[in-house]
Amino acid sequence: MIPFLVEANQFLYRFPDNLIIRDTANGDMKLIEYSRDDYIYRNYFVGYRQVNGTIVVLINNEPVWIMAYEGGMTDLDLPADDIRKIFSFVRQNLARATVVEAIRGPSEFHNDRLDYQNRFFGTIHKFNGTETVMLKNQQLVYSLNYTGNDVIF
Repeated sequence: MIPFLVEANQFLYRFPDNLIIRDTANGDMKLIEYSRDDYIYRNYFVGYRQVNGTIVVLINNEPVWIMAYEGGMTDLDLPADDIRKIFSFVRQNLARATVVEAIRGPSEFHNDRLDYQNRFFGTIHKFNGTETVMLKNQQLVYSLNYTGNDVIF
């Protein structure tokens, strides 16, 4: 399951500005989806400046892993273009996922304007964490909390 999660993150978020986001069948949420063979990755979410969502990995149409998240912009008055750039930056880090850092990608990522940090606790089987983005002047502009675990029936 872990290699598939890494593959999905790398495939979906490598070019974040080209990401295909669809409406769910009933139109109440957005969906980002990737599948290969018997594996499916689904990221359901609602919101924009502040988002709530769930990522689920299925094997043979059975959920095996889940992650819930909530958070987003700390300054709700940021211009839409700045918000797009911040989300794009976070998604670029997701594309850097490895088998060791499969869930949200590496714990740190930087560019000339933004600094990303991820504080992860636990294992991929049961975890929680917080990711943040700060401007170079140390202003916090984004914060997201997440938690998840294997699905056990």
